[in-house]
Parts: sequence; C-alpha cells; structure tokens
Amino acid sequence: MSQRPSTPVKVPPSAANYTPATLDPDLRSQINTILLKDGHVTKIQEALLHALNSNSSNWPTAIQNHALTLLRSGEVTTFPALLRRVLDDVREGQPSTSSTSSANGKSSASTNGNGDTKKTNGASSSEKLPLAIPTSVIEEALRITRESLDAVCEIEEKGSG
Repeated sequence: MSQRPSTPVKVPPSAANYTPATLDPDLRSQINTILLKDGHVTKIQEALLHALNSNSSNWPTAIQNHALTLLRSGEVTTFPALLRRVLDDVREGQPSTSSTSSANGKSSASTNGNGDTKKTNGASSSEKLPLAIPTSVIEEALRITRESLDAVCEIEEKGSG
C-alpha cells in the first residue's frame, strides 16, 4: 500500500551500531520527516491502537481503571502526577528480557495461549490488574514500525574492498 518515497533516506551500514545517544540528529530528522510526510506515523499509531483494543487482555480498560483508582484514592491529585504514575506502573509491569522474576522474587511472568506475557506481583487477587503491555501488541508495533522504516530508508552497502 505504501510506496517507496521518491528520495529514500540513505542510511550508512554503521547505523546498525547506533544507540539513541549516538544517532546522528540529521539522520533522525530526515527519517522522522519522511515518516510523517508519507503517513507512516499515523499508520504505526493506528496499528498500535488496533492491536491494543483487539487484544484479549483489555489493556486500555485496565489502564483506565488503574488511573481512576489512583485518583479516587487520592494517591494522585493532578493530571501530570497521574500520567507519571501510570507510566511508571506500566514500565514496572513490563516483562524482563533477562529474567522472569524481579529482584525481590515476588514477580513472575507467565504466557497465556495468545503468546502474551502476563505479570503477577504477589498481590492478592483484589488488587489491580497487571499493567504490562501485552507482548503480542509490542511485537505488532515493532513489526509495523520496521515495515515503515524499510519503506523510507535505504541501507547503503559497505564498499567492496
């Protein structure tokens, strides 16, 4: 559906070793400009939203309920504090790539039949739901982002020597 841009961004092979700190700001700007101009950012956002809403975990509702609980309990009283807290809680709930338990040994990851990783934190069943973004949603977001980057970037080949 998306066409190759008329002038794809030329990306040097060394970019594979870049980190966010070492990525050339001009290269990042060029890529972002084309992603925005060609509608890829909207495509990525829509795919992520669809994946979140169609996932059986009902993640958006879990986040909304968590936010309401924080507001009703008085733990947070302003929108900036609420946003910070919810984002922190989501980050805490993300599956670890190196281990399935936390430093305190209370967290564990399990996978349901859909390949989604669910976290439990040793809390009683009456406490809030796990807030980790489902693994399948992350994988879909990464897949569509890679497709978009492939459409707008051309990796320069190493010189044959």
